Amino acid sequence: MRIARILLIGLAALLAAPALAQTVPPERVLRMVPNADLQTLDPINTTAGVVSSHAHMIYDQLFGRDENQRPQPQMVASWSVSDDALTWRFTLREGLLFHDGAPVTAEDVVASLRRWGARDPHGRQIMAITEALTAEGDGRSVTWRLRRPYALMLDALSKPAGNMPAIMPARVAATDPFTAITDTTGSGPFIFVRDEWVAGSRVVYRRNPAYVPRAEPASGTAGGKVAHVDRVEWLNIANAQTAVLALIQGELDYIESPGVDFLPMLQRRGMRIIRTNTLGAPGMIRMNHIHPPFDDVRARQALMLLVNQEEILQAMFPDPSLYQVCHAFFVCGSPQETDAGVPPGLGSPAARERARALLRESGYDGTPIVIMDPTDNPFVHAATLVLAQQMQQVGFRTDVQAMDFASMAGRRANRRPPSEGGWHIGLTFWNGLGASDPVGNVPMQASCERAWPGWPCDAEHQALIDAFPYAATAAERQRILTALQESAYRLVPYVPYGQWYLPSAISPRLSGVLAMPGIIIAWNVRKAAR
Repeated sequence: MRIARILLIGLAALLAAPALAQTVPPERVLRMVPNADLQTLDPINTTAGVVSSHAHMIYDQLFGRDENQRPQPQMVASWSVSDDALTWRFTLREGLLFHDGAPVTAEDVVASLRRWGARDPHGRQIMAITEALTAEGDGRSVTWRLRRPYALMLDALSKPAGNMPAIMPARVAATDPFTAITDTTGSGPFIFVRDEWVAGSRVVYRRNPAYVPRAEPASGTAGGKVAHVDRVEWLNIANAQTAVLALIQGELDYIESPGVDFLPMLQRRGMRIIRTNTLGAPGMIRMNHIHPPFDDVRARQALMLLVNQEEILQAMFPDPSLYQVCHAFFVCGSPQETDAGVPPGLGSPAARERARALLRESGYDGTPIVIMDPTDNPFVHAATLVLAQQMQQVGFRTDVQAMDFASMAGRRANRRPPSEGGWHIGLTFWNGLGASDPVGNVPMQASCERAWPGWPCDAEHQALIDAFPYAATAAERQRILTALQESAYRLVPYVPYGQWYLPSAISPRLSGVLAMPGIIIAWNVRKAAR
């Protein structure tokens, strides 16, 4: 009890709100703990899940995704596509205003889509076949003319995560897409309160009183985004026990990823345990392809062979119902799941002997492998330590360097050699929805310097990804999927280390919580008074 009191005293300091916030009734304040600290504000400049969640608070998109992952109009009032599927026309609905009071115009949409198209895999594909992307004279209509049909246009424009096509003011969208924005002016249902943002501690949003939601019922990121609370606080509480005690005592309302050890206690104390991600999270061991030893495919293949997923997953989760061994690059349980190309016996003693031989053939010289270890994420931290042990068993020397997850996300953009502040390996995870998309699976891209940090480079592999949106039949799509997974096991852009399904914990006072893989949603949520 004494430890619990000490933890809650520390939490009280974190919860101490400015005088303005104290005037908001408690039932109109939603306090949430996301799975990572928000340190970057630009949804185009990073693929971090917490940034996608942030972006959905303050921005809108032309299209949203309903709970069945079907694209639905969001910012658009109407849209059309020509018979030859080469000309798309989108007309904005009325009443769309940015947080500074300026109307959202077609020029803002064009500028935002161009910035997005420079970074997102779908966006780059579409821009490569774009003949013209223009704002029409009425100020509310956008015409997009293509040189060839792109079957996944609406899927791309409704992406809920990754490099998502958030609509910003044109003056903000003019920022170089490889430079993070600092201006957070959006048109979404909440407004970012910069004066109360304390990096590493608290992020605050307030309800946007000028936001005009759609009339349809809310579903995923589609439908009416009605904010039923006036203030949303994201609190960075690294200690899982502190967060759990605060939820039980009513000081918090929502924990995106509570420690799995606390789930039974939370249920006994009347908290609701919900699963908002039916595809789970695939784990990815990302290697730096531009520096030795992983610039040699044999070293990458050795890493693939040595990884025993079951050993890693057991260290991450005490309950086997929370995870599964999965060697499908496009997610187990998705329509794109395939076992094509999977080498036999991955992680077995025989596979590790093959790994040892490949490592020798690669010319690995014993240089310590710098492994970034995000110690504030208990799951990835546990996986990192087990991986280091497995690597040592086949001849790798390892240098595990502790940092928080946000720092790892920043460091992995560093292209310098590991001896100069770079890195060799970093473990991460993706939302299952994004990873199941052959184009949207960002770490699968092999587009060299334009690829996600790690920078795989392989023209043949990238050509398969680029061909997928143009497949005319289901049979052709399946042929490409099979070839792409076989190519992935040859190239090894990353190594899967399993798939897991983490529930969220919410207060029984909440209702209307929406599900969307990989992000947390604050609109539609109601909080009952005590």
